[in-house]
Amino acid sequence: METSSPVNNLSHMAEYFNVDREAIFEEIVERGRAQGVTTQETYNDLVEEVIESHRAVGEIHDDSPTEDMEEQLRGRWTDYKESLGLDDAQPQL
Repeated sequence: METSSPVNNLSHMAEYFNVDREAIFEEIVERGRAQGVTTQETYNDLVEEVIESHRAVGEIHDDSPTEDMEEQLRGRWTDYKESLGLDDAQPQL
């Protein structure tokens, strides 16, 4: 019977926790500005895209759970809008 080793699990967690969530948010803001992302739906898609790009280059291990990070970043929609200067008076870039 094969079981996962606690050391293995810790190394996966370490790889996940080494990712700087604030840096990822800043990357989302930069990409969103460049791509003209102004709706929450496209913002949520961008969050997923950026996380997957970090996974593709090995900054986030394939086995690392990213749901919490994705949920936290999706919850920053208001911060994102403020970073771009978007509000009800100016909903577009």
